[in-house]
Amino acid sequence: MMKKTGTIWLTSAKVLLFAIVLAVFFAGQRFLYADTVFYYMGNYVVLLLYAIILYLTCRVYSCFQFGNIDFQESVISWTLSLTITNAIQYFQLSLQSEGLLPVAGFLIIWVAQIIIIIPLTLCINKFYYFLNPAQKAVIVYGKKDKMGFYHKILQRQSKEFNICHLISQDEPLETLLRHLDNSESVFFLDVDGNISDYLFDYCFRHNKHMYILPTFSGMLLNTAEIIWVSSIPVFLPKVPLLGIGTSFIKRCMDIIISLFAIFLLSWLMLLTAAAIRLYDRNPAIYRQIRLTKDGKRFALYKFRSMRIDSENDGIARLASQNDDRITPIGRFIRKTRIDELPQFFNVLLGDMSLVGPRPERPEIAEQYESIYPNFTFRIKVKAGLTGLAQVYGRYNMAPDEKLFLDIMYIEQFSLLQDIKLIFQTLKVVFKPSSTEGISSGDTTALKLKKIDDVQEIDTHGC
Repeated sequence: MMKKTGTIWLTSAKVLLFAIVLAVFFAGQRFLYADTVFYYMGNYVVLLLYAIILYLTCRVYSCFQFGNIDFQESVISWTLSLTITNAIQYFQLSLQSEGLLPVAGFLIIWVAQIIIIIPLTLCINKFYYFLNPAQKAVIVYGKKDKMGFYHKILQRQSKEFNICHLISQDEPLETLLRHLDNSESVFFLDVDGNISDYLFDYCFRHNKHMYILPTFSGMLLNTAEIIWVSSIPVFLPKVPLLGIGTSFIKRCMDIIISLFAIFLLSWLMLLTAAAIRLYDRNPAIYRQIRLTKDGKRFALYKFRSMRIDSENDGIARLASQNDDRITPIGRFIRKTRIDELPQFFNVLLGDMSLVGPRPERPEIAEQYESIYPNFTFRIKVKAGLTGLAQVYGRYNMAPDEKLFLDIMYIEQFSLLQDIKLIFQTLKVVFKPSSTEGISSGDTTALKLKKIDDVQEIDTHGC
């Protein structure tokens, strides 16, 4: 978010927090693992390696994004970051000691770090919002049928924004400008036409923070290269094609990581299969036809989370909130994403990649494409087990939102981004909203709340 107050203080707080975490590890290593203490500069080399790994994992999980993520998510980020960093450091020190070290010491270090981080993070967050109170904001929208949905999402950011008004782009210009003048931030959602250019220019000239919902063409131009044709500057959008070398490395990553995951999680998959089988005596694995690159169909494997007769009527439908088709075991494995584990075999077979747009069912994809023709853009690359839409979105997100995130992934593809998304997927397990179903009675995510469903807006302080 575009907050400016207290940036020097915030940077100092981040450095101090990072230094305290390092100090806890350094002290713990010296007292609990005295045998791993080296002579001269050896200890500082170990600390430096630990600091580098911790910094990288903190970047992946956005541990220092105070004001952009809530307190609970911040604690989850730090917990994952420290778990991975300490595990790597444990095996590194064990190798240097020519034998596995006692785990208890590292658990003590990990617990001590978490105990220190929780109150410090809470204090930093509270002081951040004290310095940066919620900005008065206005939402200018173009499509009335999606306003309820957008407003519900933005209400979750109440600490950052005090939404004072929702106003249509079709209102008189004088009315629009009056609301813009009384706000600090402006959200432009599905605004188009000549009025959008004028409003953007007006906000820019009057130093208003603008948050603009991207369009399909805007996403293509996001990574476009500017070239000169004669004396005319033009955009050259990136063609989403992977080179032979990049494709080979990505496939090697898929094979190595999927084999490692299958080996590491085999016990969990066996227990899950046994539990499903014992519950209703029906098959534990569910095969479902999905689409991958260039519209190719393949059988996707999942642990069965629903009754065996869940689609006897022949209608393809997504899971809804409080769906009675989901079994008690299925509810747990869906919430924890355990039901997706058999897809590592799909990755190993080459039907899918570890990272990419999630594969849709042909029947549902056809419905989406009839309304959003650009939805077919997603199948320009191989379908994935996880992706940008899974890390930053939700199960029940609208097709156009999913399309934006998948296009963003395709246009900004890099192997480094793939690695980052793989690690960030671990965080998704702890976010309940990521598995929230569609509304009861719906079969796809096409239907969104109308503006009439929006609760009365709290204009206190506006």
